[in-house]
Amino acid sequence: MTTQDPLLTVEHLDIDVTVDHEIRPIVSDVRFQVRAGEALGIVGESGSGKSMTVRAVQRLLAPGVRVRGAVTFDGRDVYSFGPRELRAWRASEIAMIHQDPRAHINPVRTVGDFLTEGLRLREDVTRREAAAKAVAQLAEVGIPDGERRMTQYPHQLSGGLLQRVMIAAALLAEPRLIVADEPTTALDVTTQEEVLAILDEQRRERGLAMILITHDLDLATAVTDNLAVLYAGSLAETGPATTLYDNPLHPYTTALLAARPSTTQRGRLAAIPGRPSAAYEIEKGCVFAPRCPHALGLCREQAPPALQLDGHDVACHRARELRGTLTCEEMATHD
Repeated sequence: MTTQDPLLTVEHLDIDVTVDHEIRPIVSDVRFQVRAGEALGIVGESGSGKSMTVRAVQRLLAPGVRVRGAVTFDGRDVYSFGPRELRAWRASEIAMIHQDPRAHINPVRTVGDFLTEGLRLREDVTRREAAAKAVAQLAEVGIPDGERRMTQYPHQLSGGLLQRVMIAAALLAEPRLIVADEPTTALDVTTQEEVLAILDEQRRERGLAMILITHDLDLATAVTDNLAVLYAGSLAETGPATTLYDNPLHPYTTALLAARPSTTQRGRLAAIPGRPSAAYEIEKGCVFAPRCPHALGLCREQAPPALQLDGHDVACHRARELRGTLTCEEMATHD
């Protein structure tokens, strides 16, 4: 594989669930690529399908959830893996950093147990050798006095320290792809910046690919190369992070930017009119049409195809017409 070939490719991903004998689409036609050393941000409101998408990539969805499309990792079809190959892939080539570390670390075992268990299962090393590696990794993610931290329990660490422990555990596996699912949601702003800076630094030093799931466009733009904006399980817009942030082409992307808290103006937060929709609620047309001030009859009748424009893929019938005219002020109202 050359450095220009995608490490991970997701093509035409559909996810359906069955509720009361009725099939409901959750994610529709999602597609993206991540190369070695690149970071992709998947952005959208709660319920937009971000976490479902990456769980489908890792084959972590519940039995009965139907997945269609293709997921390939380094040219291999992930959905063709047998149980042994799947376990080996999850253990060594892809690592997950969860939103709430306290929910994913055994509270009755020490930090040292958590960090060394995987090492001893994957590698033929002694307990002492595994502990030495873990202490060295803790230092790399900004946790001093690693020997003492190894003897502590999760409840004895702050949320920021515990999330750094999660990052250390992910890096100890020496993966090629890291998936970070809202890794700073439960942290204060200052700690968020520190944790993301550590994760981004480690990713760049090691040449790792990363998928960052977040609702925060500012945060995603700061640490990723490309962005994929999801709404109601569908891609609204994808493109390079900086140009998508500075020049959004889809009304939903513009509305998300408008809804950010201001650092210079006081007042109530702006809000996108209406309520978020689920994919199964949209029977036809553009999924954002019910909340879009620019929607026309065509938008409500036909789903827009992805249009390539200014280096972005944007699913909007009026993207070319509206280019350069969308503003954050008109896309958000104050409730």
